[in-house]
Amino acid sequence: MSDTLPPQHLLIVSGGRDLPDRARGAWPGLRTTVICRPEVVPRLRSREKIQRLIVLREDAPVEEWVAAARFVHAVDPVDRLTNFTEKDTEKTAAIGLDLGLDWHSAETVRAVADKYAMRRVLAEAGVGQVVAETVHDVEGVLKVAERTGYPLICKPVRGVASKGVTRIDGPADIPRALEWGAEGAGDLDAPDLLVEQFLSGDEYSVECVSEDGEHLAVGVTRKISEHDHFVEVGHVVPAPLPDADDQRIRTTVTDMLTALGVRRGVTHTEVIVAADAVHIVETHLRPAGDEIPELWARVSGVDLIDVVARQAVGLKVLDGLRATLAAPHDGPGAAAIWYACPDAVGEIVEVAGEEEARALEGVVDVEVLREPGKRLKGVTGSFARGAHVCAVGTSQDEALRRAQEGVRKLSFTVRSDGMAARHEALASTG
Repeated sequence: MSDTLPPQHLLIVSGGRDLPDRARGAWPGLRTTVICRPEVVPRLRSREKIQRLIVLREDAPVEEWVAAARFVHAVDPVDRLTNFTEKDTEKTAAIGLDLGLDWHSAETVRAVADKYAMRRVLAEAGVGQVVAETVHDVEGVLKVAERTGYPLICKPVRGVASKGVTRIDGPADIPRALEWGAEGAGDLDAPDLLVEQFLSGDEYSVECVSEDGEHLAVGVTRKISEHDHFVEVGHVVPAPLPDADDQRIRTTVTDMLTALGVRRGVTHTEVIVAADAVHIVETHLRPAGDEIPELWARVSGVDLIDVVARQAVGLKVLDGLRATLAAPHDGPGAAAIWYACPDAVGEIVEVAGEEEARALEGVVDVEVLREPGKRLKGVTGSFARGAHVCAVGTSQDEALRRAQEGVRKLSFTVRSDGMAARHEALASTG
């Protein structure tokens, strides 16, 4: 294979875990350059295989990123551009435009990253009419409530991992919702908050692959969230749905991708399905997290992470994906993941039960996410969850039950200080 593929240079913005290695595997002899922030460097894998690494400070403007890419292109012409993460996507789009390299357009990146911009684009295209406004104070929220009534959802405009998301059931909830949203937006690129009408219905996500503007929905995933901050605690694939509902969801999502100008890549879209409509919650220009790609690989044979790597080096994937999905698969009928979300607050002393969970029938993976020495602060976002268990079964119910049984085997021993840190100032007699 290496004798038939010409030399190629891939410019990677940010990191991407094992994806750079997968890209090298898909294109033997691939040269790679990485441009990233300092925080990414410790997480870069196989650094010895990177031809050059350029690290820019956290507040470097877009122009500096473009200048760095121009330098790379001048000394070693770049053939392809990619960003395997959700960080610095606007910079990646600017680099692509400047160097004439194929990637998502600046308009697409902006509409996906900014939830308010996404709502406007979709409304203009006739794909959903969810009332949403950016807000800065109580008065702004009250104006939205006058239009839609309660409940409402408040979240950061550029939020990730369910951070800063809360439900507003009445005027008394607004100050705390704004405070919680501001906390969630604290380390994001923009501090703005979005308030929109609360959407009632069942939750799903759709994993899609796009190639030259054509979209293929690989599958629909059932999503299970808790109701305080809407943190996801479980997923099941494939979602148990009537064929008509499954197709309705797929059509809405592919229409959305077209409206946003998505032409390539793997996307992860969250939806809420009501009796009369499929509502888009948000979409991402990346594969799903929460081990969802691994679940789909087990039940369908489609490796979405491998698809990302292959597309990054310019390989076509849709025909092969369709063939894989159409062929008989000897894997399990369903797969599920469930998260351990301890209620305790304090420092983790011990996590027990891993081996017992692994020994259960159908359990295929157990991972502790919050190890001894880390602190539990309640389920405030996706990164606050304690552990997960993945399981397979002949049916969705069986796979989910096995994953939940695995989580029940896990226990967290937590040490909580008698004096709360927030009360230290009150203890002073001065």
